[in-house]
Amino acid sequence: MGKSKVPYIAMLLLAVAIGAMLLYLIPHRYRLNQTTTYKESGRELTNPLTGYAPEAYSIKECEDSRLVYIGLTWAMWEPSPGKYDTEALEEYFHIDRWKREGKHAVLRFLCDVPGEEEHMDIPQWLYEETGDGAFYDTGYGQGYSPNYDNEYLIERHRMAIEALAQYLGQDDFVAYVELGSLGHWGEWHTNTDEGVAPLPSPEICWDYVLAYSDHFHHARLLMRRNFVMAAEGAMGLYNDMVGDRESTEEWLGWIEDGGSFATAGDPLEYQTMTSFWQSAPCGGEFTSRYPLEELLGERLDATLSMIRESHMTFIGPKCPEGELKDSQAAKLLEGELGYRYYISELSTHYSFSQGRLEVGMTWQNSGLAPLYFDWPVTMYVYDSHGNLEYWETVEINLSELYPGKEIQTMTHIPFTQEFQKGFRIGIGITDPDEEECIELAMDAPLQDGVQIIYTKD
Repeated sequence: MGKSKVPYIAMLLLAVAIGAMLLYLIPHRYRLNQTTTYKESGRELTNPLTGYAPEAYSIKECEDSRLVYIGLTWAMWEPSPGKYDTEALEEYFHIDRWKREGKHAVLRFLCDVPGEEEHMDIPQWLYEETGDGAFYDTGYGQGYSPNYDNEYLIERHRMAIEALAQYLGQDDFVAYVELGSLGHWGEWHTNTDEGVAPLPSPEICWDYVLAYSDHFHHARLLMRRNFVMAAEGAMGLYNDMVGDRESTEEWLGWIEDGGSFATAGDPLEYQTMTSFWQSAPCGGEFTSRYPLEELLGERLDATLSMIRESHMTFIGPKCPEGELKDSQAAKLLEGELGYRYYISELSTHYSFSQGRLEVGMTWQNSGLAPLYFDWPVTMYVYDSHGNLEYWETVEINLSELYPGKEIQTMTHIPFTQEFQKGFRIGIGITDPDEEECIELAMDAPLQDGVQIIYTKD
């Protein structure tokens, strides 16, 4: 009985030996167990959802941007009760054109924009129904400050925002909504030093916030200051004084230390939001205190520092325009904004037992902020002749890849005989509709939405 087992044992040992030999020879013969490291390229990128956001009504200024800014007054949006002028909105801000060109919008709804002449930014019919606000002529300019406590105005505001969200929520064109509505320029403050009434009580302010959060479900929301509503709603923040060191430091101080803001009722509390930028965007525009030429010239280092400290994703509508936007300084500042994803390491390992190649990647972000939308990432595998043979989703949430963090991914390739002759690995990052793509900060050209980052001959 014992001797009859010998051939089987020998065969088993032979099979094990052959398996071990194949396990060694295949990956070594075809050099399948490899690790490649990469450096961030540092080259200029023009990726979506970040950068300058010039005024959407200016075709010339928006031609080269990926974002546009829509500052919509209530008077334009609702010229008569319940009649929302979508045609005027589309025509004035060239919305159809920007959609065709794959741009996204920053939206701010405005009730009071100081100007050079006496005017109102709420509809005439609303003024006639309320009439309890006040015209002003201050150092900010001239305008009309509504009575934000008025119950009829609050209800009509809710209806106007709901209609705006329904109209603009049909697609993902509007990416960022800055909660305006209250105060001069929608910045949640009034010139009380010159007699303009203060903001309403926190309870009333909540009504204005809920009008946005209840109806804008896809765009990311931002507030001018880190009020408790912003913290509880996990919102982003925007600073309209970028380049003004004193104002920006005050703004950053509120974010770091909290505090409170005087209203017509109880103080409106600030809540610390030191790391808000890891999950929600930072936007805003350049200050009007200094000429843009000065911000891009002798104040460039200080301006750059403020952008970095704030982890900004976009700047607009006040941003470099005309010849200034083509200057080296303007491009330097824009290149700092938002995300810059790249793969710092790619490793391949052959699994003999499963007949597949394991592809591990280390993802990093050399920018100031993450992408705040989880666009799908796909790995493409081509044979030695350039034919696409396989593709697989890479399991990664780009919204969680903020600066200073690494994310490791593992994707598997069925290793066919064709791949023994050589293969290439490409990465494609697109929006869910596969109409826009993101370029990695790597020395690999983007072709048809894919960058070839690894070649095995």
